[in-house]
Amino acid sequence: MAHHFYQLKEAIRYRINARHHQGFGIHSPYLFHFIASVLQGRYPFYCFETIESLRNELYNKPRLFSQQKKAHCGQIIFRIIQDAKYKSLLEIGTSTGMETQYMAFANQRAKCISVTDSAELAAIAQKGFQIQGLKQIELHLLKPEETSEMLINKLENLDFVLFNQIPDPEKYQDLFQKCLGKRNNGSIFVFMNIHESPGKTQVWEKIQNHQEVQVTMDLFDLGIILFNPELEKKKYVIRNK
Repeated sequence: MAHHFYQLKEAIRYRINARHHQGFGIHSPYLFHFIASVLQGRYPFYCFETIESLRNELYNKPRLFSQQKKAHCGQIIFRIIQDAKYKSLLEIGTSTGMETQYMAFANQRAKCISVTDSAELAAIAQKGFQIQGLKQIELHLLKPEETSEMLINKLENLDFVLFNQIPDPEKYQDLFQKCLGKRNNGSIFVFMNIHESPGKTQVWEKIQNHQEVQVTMDLFDLGIILFNPELEKKKYVIRNK
């Protein structure tokens, strides 16, 4: 209940501070395109209906508002990857696999890895991957002696990282620090549910202030980090709906 009131307070603060709808007031051509055409794009790609139909089938038609919010986040993730043509994709903390499907459909030639320590969630996600025929997704169920950090160490580079189902807020910061060493100029990291709890919001603030971070965007349900040394360091609160 405490988190419910916190989320309501954060939502009100977000609505007051959010700006730059359709890129208004943005001078950088790169950021204007990213906001107006990627984050706020409205073109319905072929796979959107396929993924959401499966969500309805597997989860007995979840509440409309919840489904719309999750679909909206997944479609932003899809557009980011599709626009940049990213080839190295990582999801840390597999959820039900729907976000992973958006990642994989965005570039079916990309290497798409999803890692979790939950056997239950892994089974749910894998069922969806099989139905959709997404054989390129590598789903890693961590053994008791394994950690996500150990898997990250084995990767050469990371174009795109989705920090998804990670209950411990402090773990976000540790995993972010580990992924930093694998990023390149042009990488994008996305964080789910940054205003879900005080702990997650505090970690998001710390990450935004990191010396190696250039541009951050707060979309309320998503936090986005753009690594581009040509951009001026700045925090944006984007009105996205």
